[in-house]
This record gives sequence, structure tokens and C-alpha cells, in this order.
Amino acid sequence: MTATHGVEILLVEDAKFFRSVIKSQIENQLGFRVTCAESYQEACAILDERSEDFFLALLDLNLPDAPKGEIVDYVIEKSVPSIVFSGQFNEELRDHLMQQNIIDYVVKDSPASIEYVITTVKRLYNNQSVKVLLADDSKTARYQMHGLLSRYKFQILEAEDGLQALKTLDENPDIMLVITDYNMPNLDGFELTKKIRTHYSKRELCIIGVSTYGNHALSAKFIKVGANDFITKPFLNEEFFCRISQNVEMLEHIKALEDSLITDYLTGLRNRRYLFQRGEAILEEVRNEGGYLVAAMCDIDHFKNINDTYGHDGGDEALKQVANQLRHDFGNKGVVSRFGGEEFCILMQCDTLDDVRSQFEDLRESIDGLKISYGNREIKVRISLGVSWQKTPALDDLINLADAKLYEAKNTGRNKVVFDD
Repeated sequence: MTATHGVEILLVEDAKFFRSVIKSQIENQLGFRVTCAESYQEACAILDERSEDFFLALLDLNLPDAPKGEIVDYVIEKSVPSIVFSGQFNEELRDHLMQQNIIDYVVKDSPASIEYVITTVKRLYNNQSVKVLLADDSKTARYQMHGLLSRYKFQILEAEDGLQALKTLDENPDIMLVITDYNMPNLDGFELTKKIRTHYSKRELCIIGVSTYGNHALSAKFIKVGANDFITKPFLNEEFFCRISQNVEMLEHIKALEDSLITDYLTGLRNRRYLFQRGEAILEEVRNEGGYLVAAMCDIDHFKNINDTYGHDGGDEALKQVANQLRHDFGNKGVVSRFGGEEFCILMQCDTLDDVRSQFEDLRESIDGLKISYGNREIKVRISLGVSWQKTPALDDLINLADAKLYEAKNTGRNKVVFDD
């Protein structure tokens, strides 16, 4: 998840320095709003008025007017998920807090503890879009892990055995993590892991094995058949959360890296590499299923003049705004990519050509009407387009035909669309 508008955190902390550091880092790094309270009384007043507004509460355990952790009880009563921090670690206190269903207990003894809090807040927010499949034949075990996963804000699906887990995974291919018990009827955790790995690599989906009969041999066997990790029951809540978080974050890092290889850094559109990779697949679909592959080459008119007048930063802003309009008009219809410089390419699969002309004319008009603010000035942009839908043996040939039409549009007045005859 990336949109963070409206997310609000309640921070209850009487130490000014710690409060200001946490607040500034959450607001600057995550873009969340932070409401602060310096005392138990102030926090209670805020919660009484609008407890439902808060995504999460960060609580100092020892406040001047509530030195025995009373704030934790009050926030839990208001059903706001909480991370508690304290100046010192106490095993008995930790166990007591965890039984109250707080998310985590953090000792604020170093800069690393602040970083950990910020990372945990971000992880909890991102977890809302992460689907987890929980496969265990024990209803009690599923209930316990479901409770923990809910506390950490994951989307949760359940299966009573391996066969049901495969069916659920087939129906929900966007599942990111499978947690599977070893001993299950019909299909055990080992066999389930093997079958999952025939369709999903470790770069696409994480598998964590769990078992009450944990030992080094069992752990190694699980990992050898394709699991990413293994947890022995019973486990500490923090261990469960940390293991899951680390595996999910690894998947997210891999996806971010893969996305960076096929994404244009400036505009956020797909790049030329992805265009040809995906375009060849679309062309094959058209050959097999019929219809048309439409290619459009698009160029910003007099872009050099924009750079000369407004500087390269102004030119970059023009590129980004044009890219946003292309994404808005065609992002759900096909592949929109930055081809190079001020050139863009659109590939679109169509059953008929009925609306093709009007769609690209509408795009040209939309960009002609763009008001791009840069500093105290306004940048005016126009585009020329060449569009082709000829049946060609290769994608390169089709794009070259569209490029020829673009060349014709540029040479006959610009700010126009030239189509196949």
C-alpha cells in the first residue's frame, strides 16, 4: 500500500525529545498524521472524543499522572491497537502486556529502538494489503495464529488441510504468505509445500512451516522442500511477528527490485524493456484469439523549447504531467511506456477499431488542455501521435509503422493524430 492520506497515529509520551523525534520521523518518512499527548489525562480526553480516528497508538508506559501503565488499559478499552515503549525491560511486565494483546513492547534505550518503532508502524500499515493463508488441521492452533495475524492487520484465509489450502491458493493467486502445519490429513505440510513450489517460486510467495514437533531435522527438511522458514510451537508472539515480517519484507524488496528494472524512474511508467516484453505476449494473443494490436507513438511538440525556456526541471515536470495523463486515459486499457526522451508508446489490444480514433483524439485534446504549474509560471504542452493497427510479423514492425505516422504528424503541423489509412 502506498496511499497514506488520512492515517492518524496517537503518540502518548511525556519526554519532549523522544516525542518530537518519533513524531517527525513518522510524518516525514511515512506521511501519517501524528496527534500527541503528554499525559494520561490529555490522552484520555482525545480518545473519549475520537478514538475511532486512530490507526494505531504509541504509548509510553510510565506517564507523570499514570506511572503504572494505566494508559495501556485505557487505550485497549477504546479498541485502538498499541505499541508500548518503556525505559527498561522487565520480563514479567512484558508477559503481562502481551497478554493484553498489545502489538509490541519496545525498550527505548537507543536510536535503533526508534527505527524499530517506525519500521513496525510502516509494516502494520502495509500488512493491510498482504494476504496470508493459514493451513492447520487444529482449530485451536488456527484460532491462536489467526488472532495474532489479525492483531498485525493481515488479511487472513484459512484451510483445514493441504488439499483445501491448494484450492484456496488457486482461488486467491495474490496470496503472499502460506503458514502451514506439518501434520495434516489428506496432504501434509511437506507435500503441500512441494506442490506450491511447482507453481510459485520463492520470489513470488513465502512459505513458513510450523510444528509442535520441531527439531533441526524437521526444520531442515521443510526448507529443503521449498519453505522459506520454520517456527516451532509454542512460540513467542514477537518471534512470530518478526519471522513473518522479515519474509514478507523480503518478497516486497524483490518485487521493488523487479519493478525498478521495468519502470521509468522519472515518470513511473513502464519502460521500453517492459513494452517489448509484454508487447510480444499481447501480439501472440492477438494472433491466436483475433482482434487488433494498436500501437501509438506519442511525442511532446517542441520539447527542446520547453527545456530552453523552463530548464530541465521544468521539462521533467512536463514529462511527468503528460505521463500522468497517458496513464489516466490508457493505463487500464493497455501498456503505457516511456519510449525514450520525450517519446511515449501505447500498446492496446482491441476486438474492434470502432472507438480507436476517438480515444486518441480525446487524449490529444486532454493534453492540449493541461495546465502545468511550474514555479510561478504555467507550461503549455501539446503532443503529436501516430497510430497503427496493421497485421505485422513482429512488434518492431508495428511500432515502426506507428512511428512513421508520428513523423507525418510532426511534419504536417503537429498537435494532431495521424492514423493508418
